Amino acid sequence: MFSLSNFLRVYLSLYEWKVNCRNIIDGDKEEISKALQYMKYYSPIRLLDKDFINIATNCSNFLETFGYNIYPITDEERHFPIAFSIPTFKDADQTERLLHSIYRPQNFYCIHVDNSSSSYLHEALLVIAKCFKNVFIVSKTENIIYKHISRLKADINCMSDLLMKSQKWKYFINLPHQQFPLKTNLELVKILKIYNGANDIEGITSPKRMVSERYMYSYKNVNNSLVRIGLKNDTLPYNASIYKGSAYGIFSRKFVQYVLFDKRAKDVLEYMEDIMSPDEYYWATLNHNEILKAPGRFTGNPEKKAWLAVYVAWDRTNQCQGKFVRDICIFGVGDLKELVSRKELFANKFYPDFQYLGLKCLEEYINNKTFNPMRFDSFYYKQLSFIKNT
Repeated sequence: MFSLSNFLRVYLSLYEWKVNCRNIIDGDKEEISKALQYMKYYSPIRLLDKDFINIATNCSNFLETFGYNIYPITDEERHFPIAFSIPTFKDADQTERLLHSIYRPQNFYCIHVDNSSSSYLHEALLVIAKCFKNVFIVSKTENIIYKHISRLKADINCMSDLLMKSQKWKYFINLPHQQFPLKTNLELVKILKIYNGANDIEGITSPKRMVSERYMYSYKNVNNSLVRIGLKNDTLPYNASIYKGSAYGIFSRKFVQYVLFDKRAKDVLEYMEDIMSPDEYYWATLNHNEILKAPGRFTGNPEKKAWLAVYVAWDRTNQCQGKFVRDICIFGVGDLKELVSRKELFANKFYPDFQYLGLKCLEEYINNKTFNPMRFDSFYYKQLSFIKNT
C-alpha cells in the first residue's frame, strides 16, 4: 500500500545524510563535488502523475503531508495578495513543487495545462486544485504551439479568470513550471510594495537582439509548426514602436485590466496574431510605448532598465555550472551560490532529473528563510529606474 508519509521520511532522511545544502549554497567545492558524485549513482525520488491522482483524492491528508497548512503569514503578506499563473505541459511533480514554494492562502493561482498534455497530468492537477479555494484550472485551455500566439493567450486566459476570482490581488506573475523562486513570499510582497504599481517587464531595442524576421513577416500554423507566408502588410497600430522582451514579467493589476479591456491593448494583440513569438513582443510593446498609455509603463530607455522578474543565464553571456540547452542554463548545484545572491525574484530554469539536488537545496533555502526571515535590504529596489520613471 502506498504511504506518502513513509515515502517522504525516506526521501528526506536519504538526502539529510548524504549532502549538506548549506555548504553547497556557500560554494563549498568539496560538498559540491560530493553532491555531484552522489547524483551519479542515485536517481531522484519522484512522484508520477498517477501518484498525485491517488494522493490528492484525500485532500486533508495531501495538505497536511505536503505542508500546506504550516506557513507563517504576516499581516503585511495578508494585506497584499498576489496572483500567479502557472503554465505547464508535463510533470505534476515539478509543477506541484513550484506551487508549494509560492503557495499562501491569501494568494490566487491559475494553472494552465496544455491541451495536448497527457490525461494523467490534467487529472492530477485538477485533483490537486480541488483541495484549495484559491487554486484552480484555467477555464479555457490552449493547445500551445512553440512560438505561436497560443502561449500568450494562455496567460491572458488566466489573467481574465484571476480578475473574476478576486478584487483584492495587487500583482500578477506568470511562472512556467520549470522556474523556481529566489525570494520568499514576504520578500516578494516587500519588493512589490516598493514597485507601487510599476510593471517589471523587459524591454529590448538593440537591432542585434530584436530578431526582426519574427515580426516583419506573417506566419501561420501548419501541423503545429509556424510557416512563413510572406511580408507582413499592416503596421503596428497608433504609430507605436515594437519592442522585444521576455514572455515573463511582473504586471500590476491595473496593467492586467488594461490588457483585457483597453482597445489599444486589444488592437496591438490583433496585430501580433500572425507574428512569431508574440509573447516576447506584446508585453514589452505595451509597457514601453508612451503613446499606448499602459498603467505602470516605463518612460525611460528600456535598454537601461533593470529587469528583475526572472534570472536567466545565457550561453556566451553568463556562467553556468549546470548545462546549456538551447542557449539557456539548466541550473545545477554549482549555481546555487550565485542564485541566492541575485536580486531577481525567480530563476529559470531547472530540470528535475538533472543535478536534482540543486533544486532540492534551493527549495530548502527558501523554506528556511520563510520560517526564519532574514533582514530585508530595500535600498537596491528603491533606487530602480523603473520605479522613478513610471
